[in-house]
Amino acid sequence: MKKIQKVYPFLYGIFGSLGLLCYANVFCVLYYKVSEHPYAHPFCVVAGSLSLIICLAVFCMDIVSLMGEEKKLRRLLTEFLITLVSFVGFIFIWSGLWKFVSNFIMYWEW
Repeated sequence: MKKIQKVYPFLYGIFGSLGLLCYANVFCVLYYKVSEHPYAHPFCVVAGSLSLIICLAVFCMDIVSLMGEEKKLRRLLTEFLITLVSFVGFIFIWSGLWKFVSNFIMYWEW
């Protein structure tokens, strides 16, 4: 169980950043038109929703595993720092992947 607990902050970072980017692409980009992006809009809605569900499930498992912990504050601070670093890192990774796939789709004129 200890090995699984070490993965939780990375899962927060991976899926939290994916969800943030997906919802930012759908709801916050002002020049975004659904008709011009027939593949991106449904992908972003589905991927953002699944990322939110995964983050909530991991959060519930993390809370359950935290209840039996003696050094709760230390673990929370460690998880927060790891989550913050992985979140920022994966923002750049997801953005680069988004640009790569976008250019690939434009190149093949899909």
